[in-house]
Amino acid sequence: MSLRILLAAIAFSPIATSAELQTLDGRKLTGEIVSIVGNDLTFKAGTSEEKFLVTALHSITAGKPPVPLDAGKKHTVVEFVDGSSFRCSEIVLKGKNIEMKLLGASPRTLTVPLREIVFSINREAGDLKLDQDFRGLMRTKSRRDIWVTKRQVKNDTGADVDQLDGVPGFFGDADEAAKTVKFTFEGKQVDEAQAILMSRVAGMILAQTPGKAPPAICKVIDLDGNELVAQAVTRTEKGYAITMVSGVKVDLADAQVSKFDFAAGAIKYLSDLEPVALDESGTDPEHYQKDMNLDKRPIQLLLDPATGRTETYPKGLTLKAKTVITYELKAQYKSFRALAGVDNDKENLANSQVKITIDDGAQVLFKGTVKRGDKPLDLNLSVQNVDRLKITIESDGTLTELGNQVSLANARVLK
Repeated sequence: MSLRILLAAIAFSPIATSAELQTLDGRKLTGEIVSIVGNDLTFKAGTSEEKFLVTALHSITAGKPPVPLDAGKKHTVVEFVDGSSFRCSEIVLKGKNIEMKLLGASPRTLTVPLREIVFSINREAGDLKLDQDFRGLMRTKSRRDIWVTKRQVKNDTGADVDQLDGVPGFFGDADEAAKTVKFTFEGKQVDEAQAILMSRVAGMILAQTPGKAPPAICKVIDLDGNELVAQAVTRTEKGYAITMVSGVKVDLADAQVSKFDFAAGAIKYLSDLEPVALDESGTDPEHYQKDMNLDKRPIQLLLDPATGRTETYPKGLTLKAKTVITYELKAQYKSFRALAGVDNDKENLANSQVKITIDDGAQVLFKGTVKRGDKPLDLNLSVQNVDRLKITIESDGTLTELGNQVSLANARVLK
């Protein structure tokens, strides 16, 4: 189903509901969807109506934000091969299937084939330290499954702490009593598989072979914090019928939907990308920071020098002069956006002044100066057909790089 058809289904719902629309360039409007004609979406905010291209939409917030879990509440997170994720109170493995009992005010159960659909199962979610252990295991490049185990080790102070470790091998079927699952250790034959008690399984990471999949049109986020990466969404009498990229189908009532995120995959923050080239030189080199200032605290910019109003940004880059950083875009994006300013952290007292040059290897897209105390520069650059985006930060008017830096708040590229 195309994005246009999906939005049309929402627009012609018999019940008009208040919603918040946000475009890819950051505009926000509160009101309701009026109609869809071709690729145009008409949105009514107050007494005025405005048309938008659906390809310019970031999201439509349809309900309340997801209910947060209590801090430290232990639960299980199941992630599908398409990136969909579910919070579970319990999982049950039977034969070739996994039964997921979802957390929430209205508990639901979802049963799917384990091997074809699931990428990972973390039964220790909610514990910050063990979550970090699990993410580390997920980054392990392996053609084998990983049986995640939990054991106690001594920390630096000699105290006993839990730790997750990974055992490579291959998972088979679970028994029908849901007590054990077959596991073949690396280097062993399938007929040597052992029955592992599920009580000893802190998690599972399944080696999946990437295949051709239909494109995602949006991410549907429900009130319980589950995220469904959808290839199609249709309107039903009671809510929405969602077909995930993995092929799994789920029905959600109107009251269960929090948000339709149309920008999933359409926006990439530079702090989530790895540069293809990086040069940090000068008289006082310092490594750039992702989503932080150079002192590893949140990025904070002075938006209005007259009133002293500042704002903190969760995403962005902070770069010291002299830094040259290059990202590969492969001509997949249309624009680059960021707020460029000197971080306003009270601990940062340097009178920074830098030159910023942004080019595509053939021509300069932007050249300007940023200094402490100035209002940030709102960068909105076309990167249509740009293969590589190079950002150069240099000192302006000083012989050394001491103290000279810039933060690119919410630095991102948009399709």
